Amino acid sequence: MREIKTVTILGANGAMGAGSAGVIASFGEAKVHMLARDLGKANEGISKAIKSVRTDTIKDRMIAGTYDNDLAKAVSESDWVFELVAESYEVKEPINKEIAKHRKPGTIVSTVSSGLSIERLAKSFDEDGQKHYFGTHFFNPPYKMILCELVSHKGNDPKIKSELGAYLENVLRRAVVYTNDTPAFAGNRIGFQLMNEIAQLAERYSDKGGIALMDEIMGGFTGRAMGPLATVDFVGLDVHKAIVDNLYEFTKDAAHETFKLPGYMQKLIDSGNLGAKSGQGLMKRSKTADGKREKFVYNIATGNYDPYPKFDIAFTKQASDRIRSSDYKGAMEIIKSAKGLEAELCRYFMARYISYSLSIVGEVVDNKENADKAMGFGFNWVPASAFVDLLGGVKSSIQFIEDAKVPVPDVLAKADNSKPFYELHDILDARALFRA
Repeated sequence: MREIKTVTILGANGAMGAGSAGVIASFGEAKVHMLARDLGKANEGISKAIKSVRTDTIKDRMIAGTYDNDLAKAVSESDWVFELVAESYEVKEPINKEIAKHRKPGTIVSTVSSGLSIERLAKSFDEDGQKHYFGTHFFNPPYKMILCELVSHKGNDPKIKSELGAYLENVLRRAVVYTNDTPAFAGNRIGFQLMNEIAQLAERYSDKGGIALMDEIMGGFTGRAMGPLATVDFVGLDVHKAIVDNLYEFTKDAAHETFKLPGYMQKLIDSGNLGAKSGQGLMKRSKTADGKREKFVYNIATGNYDPYPKFDIAFTKQASDRIRSSDYKGAMEIIKSAKGLEAELCRYFMARYISYSLSIVGEVVDNKENADKAMGFGFNWVPASAFVDLLGGVKSSIQFIEDAKVPVPDVLAKADNSKPFYELHDILDARALFRA
């Protein structure tokens, strides 16, 4: 296994930089150069790293520094240079050129990116540097979210990729998903496809409950810790826009139109209503004078925030009851047989999720297990393959998808109906991801 004793973090004061540094210093027991624009920010990063892993035993392994004064020395002695600066070519490429000047042969360089081209970013380096350049897409916060998408490009050395993957998995305790250099990689491509299409249909059905209705019919009983549009609000509408705009521009698959940002979301972004981080977005929370919490939801038709409605939808209650009693297949049977518009929409979204997750096999990931790990560990969603088994197996799931009028992915169409489809039970129990 590759030995990594010294690491340089660029962007050490950011949440992702500090959190990743904490993981590397604690699990990897590496010396970590914490670089930022000034020493104050670098020391701020060290404090954040210590807080993220809840131990100050890593403090002596972390060295504060600046780009101007310390980059050359730090990079020249590092086994791994991990860049976590702002998500743009304009920021990352100049930094890469500086790294390339001081990097010693054999040093791994990687970037955190949710969708920029790794091949393009690698061009700042010579042939040896390109062989050793990867995307290492940690999810935030790194100490709690253990997924890492290891993104390779055409210039990589497969042996180095294997060594880095083993280090990430066995030393840093990441759940490693191997993905190709495609827009948004695996997790975000699947997750933001579903969330954006749900956002689109919230507008179509704004007179029936809109945003709140969509989260009601795609609640915890459908295998996610948080409603899809509540997740968008948590992530930030500006971040959501950046990801789906990138996917709309650079992908041309069967789901292409579902990446078009809804007009009401652009309107919210333009007015500075970006979600939880700005105080309001798709939803708004407040307290009354006597301290009582109140929740509001954006009304797409009027542009106002209305009190969050209570719904009385029978199948959602029945499915939740089955989840509470650990009858997961029973919950799926209720969803499959329920009548009415809400049930039809729920089945459509579930079918789309299964279909799209498995459709990226071949282009984005080499096997369905990588897609399953991306969603289970990165989003806390029940993986698509687990749903196949819970819906009654391959044949039943194909019928479920066909009834929803979405494409049946090849990997499912060619699967053996006599065998379980889900193969990650040893590392991820999908049942634990359901919420009643």
